[in-house]
Amino acid sequence: MSLTVETVLKETAGFFAKRGFEAARLEAELLMAHLLATDRLRLYIEGDRPLTASEISAYKDLIRHRLSGQPLAYITGEKSFLNWEFQITPAVLVPRPETEILVEKAVARCRPLGTGRLLELGTGSGVIAIALAHYLPDFQIDAVDLSPDALQVAAANAEAHSLSGRINFYCGDLFAALAGLDRPVYSGIVTNPPYIPTAVIPTLAPEVRNEPRQALDGGPSGTLVIARIIAEAITYLAPDGFLALEHGYDQFPVIEQLAKAAGFATVLSYQDYSGWPRVAVCQRTLS
Repeated sequence: MSLTVETVLKETAGFFAKRGFEAARLEAELLMAHLLATDRLRLYIEGDRPLTASEISAYKDLIRHRLSGQPLAYITGEKSFLNWEFQITPAVLVPRPETEILVEKAVARCRPLGTGRLLELGTGSGVIAIALAHYLPDFQIDAVDLSPDALQVAAANAEAHSLSGRINFYCGDLFAALAGLDRPVYSGIVTNPPYIPTAVIPTLAPEVRNEPRQALDGGPSGTLVIARIIAEAITYLAPDGFLALEHGYDQFPVIEQLAKAAGFATVLSYQDYSGWPRVAVCQRTLS
């Protein structure tokens, strides 16, 4: 008797749950949808579809990859962020829900302006720059990353979302990537920089440790890159410009101090979905 899609999904979800997966059924479904090149809704419609021996063998391989600590998005090659799907490879961080708050706060600052120019530092897969371009159709976006491999992924995602003409990609170390340009003036700078303290990284879940180290490691205190960004950002901003950045749950006091010392007039904190301070918005002038 052949095993059906639904039978295998139930068994896999139970297997994942016993190993501590928080979203066991969801992960089982995403792996199955990837295997069958379909979507999750189709899995329910065709739950009684028998799986071939080769499909079951391939599905077991996917499960083994997941259990080894490989991020789900690296296995499936894609990840949803806000309302869109993006290509994801081991060259980039896996987008997380908390970063949606960063986009939300940046968009709220920009919409009253109507038009302008934004800079994203550390674009990775490009999801932030692409989301900003979607929500702010009259803004031009510049996006920077140190990794050429990450920029290839970001450029492919921009092309897939028909936004290549709205986003310029530059390779280099933060603001140094802009050295070939006439000094641009931005309405806002948006960044999800490395902010995990170096000593904490070995304690993270295996799937997180398998993501690019340079996109995670924020130095001894976790604020090394953040401090560099804050120190230089104000010179690239319009008089009423802002810097929006994602940060660690306990880093806002340091960020506020750094931002005030750099000349920002106000620094606001916003919580993530778990109630932790996660996004700081630094404004050049009082608003």
